[in-house]
Amino acid sequence: MSLPLPNDILLLVGEYVEDHRDRYNLLFVCRHFHDLFLRLVYQAAALKGCSQTQSFLGALLRRPELARAVRTLDFHNWHAQSASASLSAEALAPFTQWAHHLSHTNEEHTKWEQDLLHGMGEAWIALLLPLASNLRHLQLVYPKQNQYLNRMMQRAVRGETPFDDLPAFRVLRDVSLSHLPDEDSQGSYLPSQVLPFFQLPSMRAFSADSVIESTRSQEDEPEPTQSVETPAAGTSPISEITLHASNGSQGMQNLIASCSSLKSFKYQHSDSHLLAEGYRPSAFYQSLTGSKESLQTLWLDSYGTHLPFTIAGANETHDEWFGPLTEFTALKDLRIRLPNLLDVRYQLEPTCPLTEVLPSSVESLYVEGCKENSLGMLIGQLRTVLSRRKTQFGGLKRLEIEGFFHDEDDEDASGYQPGEATGERMIKPRVYEAVKPLHQACAEAGIELYVRDRVCLATREGIAA
Repeated sequence: MSLPLPNDILLLVGEYVEDHRDRYNLLFVCRHFHDLFLRLVYQAAALKGCSQTQSFLGALLRRPELARAVRTLDFHNWHAQSASASLSAEALAPFTQWAHHLSHTNEEHTKWEQDLLHGMGEAWIALLLPLASNLRHLQLVYPKQNQYLNRMMQRAVRGETPFDDLPAFRVLRDVSLSHLPDEDSQGSYLPSQVLPFFQLPSMRAFSADSVIESTRSQEDEPEPTQSVETPAAGTSPISEITLHASNGSQGMQNLIASCSSLKSFKYQHSDSHLLAEGYRPSAFYQSLTGSKESLQTLWLDSYGTHLPFTIAGANETHDEWFGPLTEFTALKDLRIRLPNLLDVRYQLEPTCPLTEVLPSSVESLYVEGCKENSLGMLIGQLRTVLSRRKTQFGGLKRLEIEGFFHDEDDEDASGYQPGEATGERMIKPRVYEAVKPLHQACAEAGIELYVRDRVCLATREGIAA
């Protein structure tokens, strides 16, 4: 079958075929299409278990040009299974040979061979990653107890065998880490486990679930991760960090300080972890000091979990003031809890007014955790900000207020305990009444205003005040 279009044009058309099944079907049109589009099919793979990984890995081992074509690997929907036991010794041979090439000792190879045979997901994933030398995007899952993935990343950063002559991860741009969903109890990451990603030369965006930075975690840290070197300050090219359900008792100092030009930092706090030590906003202020001229987006929560007590004891710092943001000269998007935005811990009015806290560059302000008895104060502060829009806050476009505003009186008034969003609860009419002056001022200034309650589903989906 001959086609008038040159291969370059056909490949460009194939790039616009986003559905993986449609791309796969292109291979069966004709032999020419099969040879032309095969590498395109292998550019992105979403692998959900051992059997799919075996098939994909087998193809890469047989045809190295397919391995070089891989750009995206997604393991987020991985389901643990004991599927490999059905492999014969002959079928398993190419995988164990590759494991032997990656192993540093005979004992390591023997253990790897056994784990492959018994369908350990982490062993299969770690076997695949070094082959994808042109990998750009990685969504990875870690089991609660792991050894292969940690070891593989540490060796890659150090340039140890096989990475002394196998250039894996050198063009990796963004990484998302999560945990296996079907384990009995979810795991967590220590900063030492994620630091290797901060030392890769092409990384730009990093996100992870449950990163736990604790002064007590060091004694429980597994031996292989203790030797991970902390990257020197300002040496990582990562510009975006997103941490979900995490706990940073030291303000994630090593991660943040390693970045040369951090533009976005999103941190969702959680006090639900065993090693949780309470939220310390001032620690994050210190960590972010070196990013004052580059940081454009700062989220110091997004429906996080702030408990009055943690395993370590009373949570005395979660209402601590973050500090003035006026020196964050590039900051446009700010999301922060009210007691961390304004110093109102021991008085009704803040010691430092909002006009002296916000940077003039701010365009969007999302205030979380506002109690009803603090709403009047916050509205007054925001109206003062609006009054200076022409002279000080010319870029302001959007205001959002979130708090405990719904019409049930028998719940914890703090609003920090996340509940089920039933969609039946409504924000109290008097709350909307209190917000009316601010709503009118926003309307006159052309600024969007939203009032939200995390258990009122409609307000979480963007119903304006």
